[in-house]
Amino acid sequence: MKEKRGEPSRVVETPTLELAASPDLKALTIRAPWAWAIAQGWKRVENRSWATRFRGRIAIHAAVSKESDADAAATFAALGLEPPSEFVRGAIIGTVELVDILPLDEFLRRFGDDRFDREFALGPLCWVLREPRLCVPTPCSGNFQLWNVARRLELDRERAERRKSAANGR
Repeated sequence: MKEKRGEPSRVVETPTLELAASPDLKALTIRAPWAWAIAQGWKRVENRSWATRFRGRIAIHAAVSKESDADAAATFAALGLEPPSEFVRGAIIGTVELVDILPLDEFLRRFGDDRFDREFALGPLCWVLREPRLCVPTPCSGNFQLWNVARRLELDRERAERRKSAANGR
């Protein structure tokens, strides 16, 4: 029997402080248009070539790259979505629950009745996402794989302080 998910998830606002107050919060860097679609609850699958044992809430980091903007625009138009004229980039824009990771064929068997899921699912592994929460964009650098938000924010602060000190001749 196929699972059907209907309309996009209800999006809940997450205070920015939750990001800083969660020392174990992991993040995933995703190209900005796709990160926007996930944070808005439209894209409930993330395509990856690797799996993780981790399940739980992860932060969604919008990458700086504009490499996939044209592909995303075509997909959004086909689905009738109206994205913003400019995407937030280089920042955490929300969080989502990672609930499962499935091979593409299994994902389509379970969720393929939903046209958004069919359009967004490319595999080879499909990360199943639920309960998106938006947050005030929190600028930070991204990374590969899953990464620790608190540590990355601290590294970015240290890097900014070193640059400031160097600019002041200290």
